[in-house]
Amino acid sequence: MNCAACGSSLKLRNRYRASRPLGKGGFGATFLAADEGLPGFPSCVVKQLRPNTQSASVMKMARELFEREAFTLGKIGSHPQIPRLLDYFEEDGNFYLVQEFVDGETLKQEFERRGIFNEIEIRKILAEIFPALGFMHENGVIHRDIKPANIMRRKQDGQLVLIDFGAVSSQINKPSSDDDPSGLLTNFAIGTPGFAPPEQMAMRPVYSSDLYAIAMSCLYLMTGRSPKDLPHDPYTGEINWKSQVKLSDRLRVVFEKLLQQSVAQRFRSAEEALRALESGGVSEEPPKATTPSASYTPPSAPSSVTVRPATQIPNSRIQSQKHGNGQGAQFDNSGMLTSGSTRSGSRIGTGELKGGRRVIVEYNQGKRNFANQDYSKAAFGSATLSGIVMSRSKLVEADFCHSDLTGASFQGANLSQAKLNSANLREAKMQRAILIKCDLGSASMILADLREANLQSAYMSKADLSGANLSGANLKGAYLSQANLNGTNLCGADLKGAKISEDQLAQAKTNWGTIRPDGSKRLF
Repeated sequence: MNCAACGSSLKLRNRYRASRPLGKGGFGATFLAADEGLPGFPSCVVKQLRPNTQSASVMKMARELFEREAFTLGKIGSHPQIPRLLDYFEEDGNFYLVQEFVDGETLKQEFERRGIFNEIEIRKILAEIFPALGFMHENGVIHRDIKPANIMRRKQDGQLVLIDFGAVSSQINKPSSDDDPSGLLTNFAIGTPGFAPPEQMAMRPVYSSDLYAIAMSCLYLMTGRSPKDLPHDPYTGEINWKSQVKLSDRLRVVFEKLLQQSVAQRFRSAEEALRALESGGVSEEPPKATTPSASYTPPSAPSSVTVRPATQIPNSRIQSQKHGNGQGAQFDNSGMLTSGSTRSGSRIGTGELKGGRRVIVEYNQGKRNFANQDYSKAAFGSATLSGIVMSRSKLVEADFCHSDLTGASFQGANLSQAKLNSANLREAKMQRAILIKCDLGSASMILADLREANLQSAYMSKADLSGANLSGANLKGAYLSQANLNGTNLCGADLKGAKISEDQLAQAKTNWGTIRPDGSKRLF
């Protein structure tokens, strides 16, 4: 790309050489550039402050917005789903911001290429975006312009990335109404009409404004219609979206709460929305009273689950276990305790069972959601618990050896020093899980999602991690000898001090952000 005045190739700070324009808006333009200060000249994105007017007041306000975007990216850019801020500088009276280049296509482009998204795909989008939004909100940042054109699917690993933080609202650095008396920045600052909720259009955004916008984005992907084109109630202003899409009852309940006009009736946080998505909905019914044992903590809020037909517990798995008074406890085919109680042959309710046994019994009666509970030191033996949800539960020193946990959800759970030797964790969801000093020897973790998980000093010898996603994971001191890392995503992972060979690393996907066992990074 050449300078319009002299025709020479544009090179900023004697380092960033612009190659082609990527886009432009009211206050800036973005360019693809090569960072010639690094070996291999990796690609980056340069954003230039370029207001369409030279008014001193507009320049001042635009510069403040630009600086706010740089401040925000510098603060939250450590998240793998948010582009990192690489540089920020002024040159010849112009301001420039340099960001990590995300190679891929936006969800809007993907929709235009392939058409309508189905419910399974929408659930995956929500499950992947909610944690990124939660991270932003925890850091006091509201995106304010969530829409399909600002969600990129990264080509490298298929992960969704939030882009375009030009309209961010920071609770630390909030503009006041006096900052823009002429209203010149209104269109720039409030986001995109239709995707933005009413309170945001009124310049009063809250964290749940982003949740409303992501739900609206999903409606666009499922219908191909802009929110402005969807029918609405002329009395309440609410979008009549239910007539436009066909959703399962479970996902419909989640969307109903995401798209409430009243902020007070929406989910309070991205974490709460993710919890509802994982559990299959929201329930207003109080939990049934039980008689909890000393080792069981009842849920603080009701969890909504779909009760499925009971399945049998194989006799080889549960024959006789010790219970309370020391007598042998027998289970029938439904998983209920039938003998070994104070009265011979009487049935003891599940509320009297402890820890792992309680989970196994309730699981075999159809329950799947065991999130936000404390099952520390619980023994699960060789149980079949495929698809179980134990997100954010405390499972310190729990014993899952040889258990079948296919597709289980342990997102954000604390599994420190847990025993998962030879467990089947295929396609398990373990994002941000704490697995410090966990025993995963010989475990099957094929296609498991372990993004940003803490596996410091974990024992993973002979584990099968083929196709697993460990991007951004903490693997300091982990023992990975003889582990299968064929196609494992280790981009941005910290492997300092880990027991792993160069041959294993050669089989895995790594990038410049991967910290190798000797503490170095390799530039490509």
